[in-house]
Amino acid sequence: MVAAAGGVLIVVLILLFTVGPLGSHLDRPGDPPLGYLRDPLGGRRYAVTAWTLGDAASLEAAAAAGAVDQIDFDWYHTQPDGSVTAQHEDPGLVAAARRHDLNLFATVTNSTDSASPFDRELAAAVLASPERRRRFVDDLLTLVRDMGYDGVDLDWEELRPADRDAFSGLVEELADALHAEGRFLSIAVMPKTSEPGEWDNQRYTDWSRLGEAVDQFKIMTYGYHGPWGAPGPQAPLEWTHRVLAHAERTVEPAKVFMGLPFFGFDWHDGSVATASAHRAAALAERHGARVDRDPGSQEATMTFTGEDGETHTVFFQDGDAVAAKLDALRAEHPDIAGVSIWVMGQEASGFWPLITRKLR
Repeated sequence: MVAAAGGVLIVVLILLFTVGPLGSHLDRPGDPPLGYLRDPLGGRRYAVTAWTLGDAASLEAAAAAGAVDQIDFDWYHTQPDGSVTAQHEDPGLVAAARRHDLNLFATVTNSTDSASPFDRELAAAVLASPERRRRFVDDLLTLVRDMGYDGVDLDWEELRPADRDAFSGLVEELADALHAEGRFLSIAVMPKTSEPGEWDNQRYTDWSRLGEAVDQFKIMTYGYHGPWGAPGPQAPLEWTHRVLAHAERTVEPAKVFMGLPFFGFDWHDGSVATASAHRAAALAERHGARVDRDPGSQEATMTFTGEDGETHTVFFQDGDAVAAKLDALRAEHPDIAGVSIWVMGQEASGFWPLITRKLR
């Protein structure tokens, strides 16, 4: 009888550690018992995480295809006092993802709202103050408890190189706090091929130290071309390979995720607009544009004259471009964790089944 009571006590203690006192949806098997990161769905060998701004149809399509394992809800913003605020938060969408048994993460940025840019001074102010750092961590702990999230996805960008050590320290503090409650920490980082990096927005991230602290290391392997320069692809394959090879030398490969873009850009008359995969496909059809293929990235590209009379040069993702990225991943980086998609709702028809098929 005493032995049986002891067994019950052990079970109760395990449940309190893995589930938490509020009995959230974390009551799923995990080893070690820090919450639970599910195995890939759809028979895939690679995990798939995807950021969302709130597109319910995309989430349902991805789940139906067994093409996604984790949703990162990009709704949370850091304030100068270290507090975290929500914008466009949709508990109904969180509940929908939970019904599909997906992992759920809260993405928090160093921007005060969705219309504001990443703010290095805001980040520096929080990092410099023990009180603000503590409030930041405490607010995120409250958030994951209240919303039942499995963890936090930290997306602080454009920091100063001088904040490198302080940023690593904050990540370690946040990781320790989340792990103590059976939750996880993910981080999004800018791509680079060496340490400390060439540019300011690379140098503030100490990949070795950050990779040791976090559970998921998401590299934004896109943005090779953009509004700041001439037309070109998002992710040349050789460049992506070099970025991931550097990551594998620096971070445990089982934590590393390759960023997979669902977007490109439309350059015209000195301005640049985002061209989601589905919008670009519609533009090609509307204008009868011939779609060519960029040899270094296998991304689609086209040039046409729009209704505005301006010449448009567009680089974008289509099924062949996504397939090429995933084929290269399988061939060159079999040991990394998977892919992280920016962003749900920008995909073209057929992307989700393609991802499931290619990542088997």
